[in-house]
Amino acid sequence: MKSKIFHLKVIKIKSGCNFELSWENGKTIAAIVDYPQDLDQGYQDWKYAYINCYQNLRGKVPKSGRITVKKDPAALLREAEARFLSIFHSWLRDGELYEIREQIAKAATDSSINRRYWVDILLTCNCPELTRLPWEAWEISNTTTTNLSGFGTIRIARVSNTIYAGISHNKIRRRARVLAILGDEKGLDFKEDRKALAHLSKLADIKFIGWQPGKDSTSLKQEIVKEIANPRGWDILFFAGHSNETPCTGGELHIAPDASLGINEIKQSLQQGIANGLKFAIFNSCDGISIAESLIALGLPQVAVMAEPIHNQVAQVFIVRFLNSLAEYKDVHEALRDACAFLKDQQNLTYPSAYLIPTLFRHPQSVLFRLEPFGLGHSLRNWLPTKKEALWLSAWLTVSLIPDCQDLLLESRLLLQAGYRQVTQQVQWQANPSPVKSPVRLVQIDNKSLKQDNVKLVDGRYMDYGYLASILDKLVTSNASIIGFDYILDQDKQQPDNSKRLRQSITEAINNNTWLVWAAIEADNPADYYGVSDKIANLNQTMEGDITTYDWYVELPSNNCDQSCPFSYLLVLSYCLRNQDSGTTQLAMGLPQLQDSNQNFRTSVIDLVNGSDTQADTQTNTQAHTQAHTQLAWLGRVKRPAIAYLLQWFQPIIDYSLPPEQVYQRISACELLGSCSKDALADDISFNQTIVIVASGGYKEAGIDQEGQDNNLLPLPVAFWRGSQGWQDWFDSKSSFTGGEAHSYIAHHLFSQHLVIPIPNTLMILLTAVLGKGFSLIKQDYPKQGNREQGVGSREQGRKIITIDLGSFLINLGNAWLIYWLVYCLISLQVYISLKVLLPTLMPLVVFRIYSVTQRE
Repeated sequence: MKSKIFHLKVIKIKSGCNFELSWENGKTIAAIVDYPQDLDQGYQDWKYAYINCYQNLRGKVPKSGRITVKKDPAALLREAEARFLSIFHSWLRDGELYEIREQIAKAATDSSINRRYWVDILLTCNCPELTRLPWEAWEISNTTTTNLSGFGTIRIARVSNTIYAGISHNKIRRRARVLAILGDEKGLDFKEDRKALAHLSKLADIKFIGWQPGKDSTSLKQEIVKEIANPRGWDILFFAGHSNETPCTGGELHIAPDASLGINEIKQSLQQGIANGLKFAIFNSCDGISIAESLIALGLPQVAVMAEPIHNQVAQVFIVRFLNSLAEYKDVHEALRDACAFLKDQQNLTYPSAYLIPTLFRHPQSVLFRLEPFGLGHSLRNWLPTKKEALWLSAWLTVSLIPDCQDLLLESRLLLQAGYRQVTQQVQWQANPSPVKSPVRLVQIDNKSLKQDNVKLVDGRYMDYGYLASILDKLVTSNASIIGFDYILDQDKQQPDNSKRLRQSITEAINNNTWLVWAAIEADNPADYYGVSDKIANLNQTMEGDITTYDWYVELPSNNCDQSCPFSYLLVLSYCLRNQDSGTTQLAMGLPQLQDSNQNFRTSVIDLVNGSDTQADTQTNTQAHTQAHTQLAWLGRVKRPAIAYLLQWFQPIIDYSLPPEQVYQRISACELLGSCSKDALADDISFNQTIVIVASGGYKEAGIDQEGQDNNLLPLPVAFWRGSQGWQDWFDSKSSFTGGEAHSYIAHHLFSQHLVIPIPNTLMILLTAVLGKGFSLIKQDYPKQGNREQGVGSREQGRKIITIDLGSFLINLGNAWLIYWLVYCLISLQVYISLKVLLPTLMPLVVFRIYSVTQRE
């Protein structure tokens, strides 16, 4: 529950009092009123009646020289209380204090706040005469009072006039720890105190220490001092027993029949306890004002004490109600108010004036202590996002699931990766005199070839099959053993003569033991199927592969290739099979024979590959395990992950951060045929042990259903590698990247086992949200331990113990998030190259930043 805070200073100067109220942004109101001459006498009369009414007090009461009056002590006490409070209230209703009362009352009736809240008044008095007055009973206004029924909004806590130390607001996330010191039990009974603390044991770890018959008082003192300074720390310090105010030692605790401890004696131990996390102390004993002032001066956030001597039974009733409220996760001030309200509303006839005795002292910088729920359930709830965090998280998760957004982020990421490769010289082709190591050769039928070779497209769209036959003949004579055509050859009726010529070239290629793979679109619905015509090629001697690809992802077989098999995958698979050493490998002996095959050739190849692992298990570790066989075994295992069907999660990407020159060698069709006057290749060029892909080279008519369908916008990283021409094409939105180039990239990746696995933005956002939440919880809860002064001796010598301050590190991490984001980006860029894992950079870091900002707010 939120609160508004006022600071009220009351300074007695001779016969007058100066009231000064201050609150937000330096606002102040001051007033001077006369100090009532009869107020001190009223207090003395009330205190005498109070002590006379109660016996068996938890303190040493000085003997009085007054004559005992034979009258009901409780009645006398009520009369004295009424006279005393009448004088007190009359004084505080002075007209000079009207503005102060009105400002506080106004804050307590703020209609803009539609929920319960507190108006906290932190009161500082400059002399004992003022401090001992029952300020908690101040009736500030007729409409809003400090009544103790629990419905009031104003509450008053006291502040020590002298404070030497500040406080730390760091929380320690752990089960609460309570140190209970039970002092001299002479004339008292701690049974109810123990029971009340035992009730609290469900929420906190409690340790009891105290005097027992036969226990040495010196060892007890040492034990108390040691436990208060326990490195594990305490949240609550509880004391029950006899105590008194002392002018020189800051208060005195009677811990045994013959021993007492002054607060000054355990000062260093208390300072260490405060540094280790002590947040609250309660002294269920008499005359605790000087004790509270001493502890607040040392930097203890809050102390609850009895301002006057307290009867044993009243102390028991109070502590039971107080701890019950504390167990309901109320803050210590509200718990103290609840206990006082119970004494006033339900126990006033039995224990008159008892509600005026308990009081709370606060450090002005403190946040009120309360027990925090602890355990697995609560820990899980702590990790749940706040409303603001949930709003941001859901927004970014939604954005991360939008395919276009995924593509945009992936393209930008690959551009960054390409730049990183170039800057760090992690590009093989730049350092190698022979830049092309990939076996992939891309023969492109481009505009230059169409013009130079005078090729006419059939019906203005379809490639001349006679021209394809010429290319095939040239490749076969150049020793090409694996050839793929990225053309759908189903126009045999429109080109009967050219189809016949192409079929003859195919027959010659098969007789030359050349493996051919045709482009197809293998759909489940026969009406949507496109493939090579049986009038052109026999699928018992050749294969066809699905050319369907997604813009950024490597197409992998989703099953055993029985229904559909990717085009590039079949080319690489064929390459590995054709490069088996028939003299040393049993696998090579089972290769299908093109000329004699009487079943689907692709089925025979796939069956052979699926059985290769079993055959390999029976072979010894000899040279039979060639590199080709290793590649073949890997190809037999690689499959599209099932989860990739969900927004391409974990499906390998096409690594356009590699320069095209490293991936494939581009050859114009007219260069292959030698018809280009300036750029003709040598006649003796060899395509031995290569994968050749024949594809369109960017002419505008290329496509299956519509012209230009095979031409795509240039990916940013490819534009980067192409230089000025590439950037010009990209800025002009020119479709200068062909499907054949995408297939060449995929073939290269499958050949070199270069599969980069992307971690989905959605998963990384969720992971980052968890890390961000954990970061904020740790930063909030980790106790500060650095640069801590250790007692008076260390201050005199000017020495400081410096420790590793994790809290400061985490705070600096939050402040320097941009630097760490850059470091993370560099790490992710290198992880991409070294481990072939793509870690998203933008969205996760934005979410992490949002979590740190909302936590700070």
